[in-house]
Amino acid sequence: MPTVSSRWNSFWNAWPAAALVLVVVLLRVLPHPVNFAPTLALAWNLHRWSSTSSRWTRLGVLVLSCLVGDAVVNSLLYGMDAQQVGAYWSQPGPWVLYGTYGILAILGPWGNRPTWSGTFLRVPMASLLFFVVSNTTVWLWGGMYPANASGWMAAIVAGLPFLTMSLSGDLVYTAIFKRLSPEYASESSSKTLLQKA
Repeated sequence: MPTVSSRWNSFWNAWPAAALVLVVVLLRVLPHPVNFAPTLALAWNLHRWSSTSSRWTRLGVLVLSCLVGDAVVNSLLYGMDAQQVGAYWSQPGPWVLYGTYGILAILGPWGNRPTWSGTFLRVPMASLLFFVVSNTTVWLWGGMYPANASGWMAAIVAGLPFLTMSLSGDLVYTAIFKRLSPEYASESSSKTLLQKA
């Protein structure tokens, strides 16, 4: 009888895009430290699946991970009903953040090469970009800060305590997604063949 692990491996190999969405949504729902999330790392590493998935499939993975993840989190963790979730999506804030993930997905091939050290030098830049955009979004549409420069600075400062955990999550999940990717598997196979030769 197949084990859970072998079934998951079969699912991962046959449906990598669906598996990625499921992994991201589960990681957002399961108990975790605040702001320790996988979505930015997914966007940053999507290009690594270019050998197994088309550009449109990878874009679909990112969009579904955002939409399904937010719907599940808002419903299960925050107790929103369908109408409240719809109201959440009617605001510009979520779409600005989704757009930022899209930009990071475009920048991913530049940001993740050529070595592990290069990856971990560039991940903080992606984290800082998302930090500034997300806190600026709160400033613009959250209604919590005055619409002036001091209000923007207050929004940035208020987000600083969460930056460390966000950066930690981005680094850890970037390592995980890099390790899980077909690109990494092919690189490892090539190195093994060269060593044997």
